[in-house]
Amino acid sequence: MSVASPSRAAQIARSQRQAQLGQIIGWFFTLLAYALIAAVFLTPVLWMIGSSLRPSREVFQYIFPLSWRTFVPLEFTLQNFADIFGISEQGRALGFQFGRALLNTAFVSSAVVGSSLVFNTLAAYFFARLEFPYKNLLLIFVLGTFFVPQEATIVPLYIVVRQLGFADTYWALILPWYASPFVIFVLSQFFQEIPKELDEAAIIDGASLLSVLRHVIVPNARVGLLTVSLLEFQFIWNLFFWPLIATGRKELQVIQVAVATQITQREIAWGRIFAGSVVASLPVILLFLALQRYFVEGVALSGLKG
Repeated sequence: MSVASPSRAAQIARSQRQAQLGQIIGWFFTLLAYALIAAVFLTPVLWMIGSSLRPSREVFQYIFPLSWRTFVPLEFTLQNFADIFGISEQGRALGFQFGRALLNTAFVSSAVVGSSLVFNTLAAYFFARLEFPYKNLLLIFVLGTFFVPQEATIVPLYIVVRQLGFADTYWALILPWYASPFVIFVLSQFFQEIPKELDEAAIIDGASLLSVLRHVIVPNARVGLLTVSLLEFQFIWNLFFWPLIATGRKELQVIQVAVATQITQREIAWGRIFAGSVVASLPVILLFLALQRYFVEGVALSGLKG
């Protein structure tokens, strides 16, 4: 016993050291993976911010080999931001109105999200809580429209908008996106997680279907509604092709189109492009950071069943 006990104690100590070493190695590789992921996503952002604060001639001057000069401007300037907002003489002469473009984008994105919440919530409630013949077949048809490439519908969509007299107006930027098969599908998944006994209890108390939606479904699906609102807002904010076609007036220009106008046949104003990209990215980033807790919770809940 006196010989076996020290041997067993040594084995236990060795096992503990191996377990601790395994934990340290696991933590190391976990931190390394996080660092690599962060580098992949943050490196382009840092370069974009640094390039927006330097003259255009310096943007690609220190890109290779990679060093601190790649990200930190040697000649710091706010001229690019002054130009795109029309503060400088050059910006006023060229007619840049990025401030107006930001307001247009915010208005259009908010209007689409507001209308989308109304119509898509009704449609999702229709598919998730009501029973009627061929419901699944109709849902498949609705989801099938989600897989139609946007490029295939641009021309007929523009013809419809023009025939309705909405071309070159805010309506042309809002109406085509008020209903979304993706949002309908995601919301229907959230609604299906809510116990149907709540609906039945409300109906027994004399509530109508719309009252059930308003007082039962919506309060219990706030996280899902906020999640799809954030996704929809980001989608509309980043639209480029349709606003480029649907509107030609500078007063209706959205931020993505305004950034693209810095590329002309005569020059490519890289400094102003990066400054515009920073301005276009900042509102969405701040919005996501403010609502990320609800977004992560909503993504997690959308995958739960039962």
